[in-house]
Amino acid sequence: TDPYQPAERRFRLTRAVLERLARCEGLSVGLITKSPLVARDADLLARLARRNAVEVYVSLISVDADVVRSVEARSPHPAARLRALARLRAAGVEAGLIAAPVLPGITDDVEGLRQLFTAARDAGARFVCAGPLRLYPAVRDRFLPVLAARFPALVDRYRAAYGRAMSAPPAYARALERRVRRLQAELGLPVNRGMVDRYRTSIPVA
Repeated sequence: TDPYQPAERRFRLTRAVLERLARCEGLSVGLITKSPLVARDADLLARLARRNAVEVYVSLISVDADVVRSVEARSPHPAARLRALARLRAAGVEAGLIAAPVLPGITDDVEGLRQLFTAARDAGARFVCAGPLRLYPAVRDRFLPVLAARFPALVDRYRAAYGRAMSAPPAYARALERRVRRLQAELGLPVNRGMVDRYRTSIPVA
C-alpha cells in the first residue's frame, strides 16, 4: 500500500521488490497507490502478471482538483493519476480505481462519484471500488482540523458519526455500497469487487 513515495523515484526500492517477485510463479500481488510513478513500472508489472495474479489499484477520491487539494495536501493531480491508470491498462496490467476514503458530505454525492467512475472507465479501468472513511485515532487528530478549516459546516456531522467508532455508521456504509453498485452497473463496470471487503478490514486509508 502506497509504495511509490517520493524517494522511490531515486532509490527504486519498489521496482527492486517487483523485479524479485517477477522471478516467482503463482503469487497474488496487489498494489495500491496515489502516485503516477506506478506507470514507470508498467512493463515490469505486465511481466510479473505473466506468471502471477496482479492487480493495481490507483487511489483517487474525486476528479475535482480543488477538493483533492483540500484534503490530500501535496498529492498528485487527479488527471495525472488517471493518465497513469491509462498507461497501466495500455501495457495490459489489470488495473482499476479505488475511491477510498469516500468522505461523507464531500465526495459521496452521486454525480461526483459518477464523474469519477466515468473518468476511470474512460481511462480503461477494469474495475472501480469504493470504501467510506475510517477515523483511526492518529488520523482523527490530523483530519478533523482540516475538516474544520475547509468544511466547517460538516464538523458536527462527523463528530456525531465518528464520536464512538472509527468506522462509518453501518447505515451510511450500506447506503454508500448501494450507491456504488448502482453506478458500477450503470457504467458497465464489474459490480462489488472483493477489494472493498479487504479495504474495510486491513487498509487504514485517510
